[in-house]
Amino acid sequence: MNTTELKAAAHAAWEEGELAKAEQHFLAALALDEQDAQTHYDLALLYKHSEPSNWVKAQQHNARALEIKPDDEAAWWNLGIAATAKQDWASAAQAWAKFGHHYSADELAGLQSGTERIAIRIRVGKHQEVIFGQRIDPARALVSGVPLPDLEIGHGDILLLDGVPRGAREVDGVSYPVYEVLERIYQHTAATYVIEAEVPDEAAQDTLFKVAAEANLPVADFDFNVASEAPKWLVVRQYGVAAIEDQPVADLIAAWLTARSDVIIRDVYVAYPEE
Repeated sequence: MNTTELKAAAHAAWEEGELAKAEQHFLAALALDEQDAQTHYDLALLYKHSEPSNWVKAQQHNARALEIKPDDEAAWWNLGIAATAKQDWASAAQAWAKFGHHYSADELAGLQSGTERIAIRIRVGKHQEVIFGQRIDPARALVSGVPLPDLEIGHGDILLLDGVPRGAREVDGVSYPVYEVLERIYQHTAATYVIEAEVPDEAAQDTLFKVAAEANLPVADFDFNVASEAPKWLVVRQYGVAAIEDQPVADLIAAWLTARSDVIIRDVYVAYPEE
């Protein structure tokens, strides 16, 4: 086969989920024409979307594509993602500078949080949820809320993001771009606790949020989506709390019950990570 046929066969295999065969065809095409920047880019993209991602080869082929075609913005962006995954901060800084984001390698290495709020789509099998986080740099975000335990993501985790937002999520009249997660690159030590309680009214829930804020504990209403569709207030509810140890959660519950003695705690347990 010539290069055109090999590349067509590679894409066909890729569409069928046969990534090893697609890689073989791309490499065969490059053996015939090593100067083909697009094939280097496509192969890097294949490595990016492999499971697990092969960030070493993804960076290598994006870098080679840029040697041949230095103005390829897509290759620069994917180089930045691969370099971030590998913690190659010098290469990441060079990539982000092409898009007007100027960092030193040391600055990127030291970044742990951000101020821009973004929406993040988490996929677990066929299930997906959108959570919120703080964008650290073009390819990283810090999880700022308390995700549902089934998402296998926790408060304070740092996630690697794909480059192009896919859709938007509107909250309180503000539209936030939604970014796809490629993988988790840092796992925080906080666990996700679930408090199951009988909560008589919304004011009692507001009290929980108030005492949690005073204790600097992240909290989430895990029944928000269900409750928003319910014709009346759902008394039995579940809340997620992020904490490193049991005592802050126990103190939070005690403060809540002191303020609202009509709240009944049914259960408290660690839902993520599984013990």
